[in-house]
Amino acid sequence: MSKVDVAVTIAPYEGKDEQLKSDLIREKENIDIIELRIDQRESLDFKELEKLLKDLKNIDIKAKVLVTYRTAVQGGKGSKNGKDYYEFLQDLIQIEGYNMIDIEWEETQTDTLLQLIAQAQAAGLEVVLSQHDFEQTPNLEALKFTYFKMNKLGADILKIAVMPKERQDVLNLLEALATSAESVQAKSVGIAMSHLGLVSRTAQGVFGGAISYGCLGEPQAPGQIHVRKLKELLNLYEINK
Repeated sequence: MSKVDVAVTIAPYEGKDEQLKSDLIREKENIDIIELRIDQRESLDFKELEKLLKDLKNIDIKAKVLVTYRTAVQGGKGSKNGKDYYEFLQDLIQIEGYNMIDIEWEETQTDTLLQLIAQAQAAGLEVVLSQHDFEQTPNLEALKFTYFKMNKLGADILKIAVMPKERQDVLNLLEALATSAESVQAKSVGIAMSHLGLVSRTAQGVFGGAISYGCLGEPQAPGQIHVRKLKELLNLYEINK
């Protein structure tokens, strides 16, 4: 059983930042990682982003900051894709003030991804290599093979998130996660979204997963629960192991 970090997903909007700060401070004991979703922002000006990161750093909380630009292709609100997406990430890597970066996995872009991951790690960033399917859950062998292929790129953390349609989908995701956690050098994360897949969030550590994502208010992904409850449920497995 692995230790699981709780990541809170936030997408700050102008005018609500003060409330968000107070919420983060109140829940700081339940948060290990702050995932800053920037794909939902109207402006992607890097000076504004640097200010936002500085504000997060000034909050009395020791959590790492993970910056994520989720493309529409993988279920986010970001309009960038292909070359524009990779060039944006190259610029993002140059910014200081955060600890981790999410890079979306695309099988046909191995060379580009290898370069991006190396650049990010050289800049001192941990890389979460992620793959999301908001429509379905691939079969068990496909899930295992995806983790295997992702691992070859040298990222620090491998994340797969899928949409289950039936209980077997959740079981397949958890088995693939457990296999990856036992066989690859990188840390692994596996999430079955929606209420059906809630067990994948709360029992993440049982299957070797490294991170479970929660929220402070409105969920940023299907099936997310409040970080306080998430931490409580994760600890339940720790206490009784």
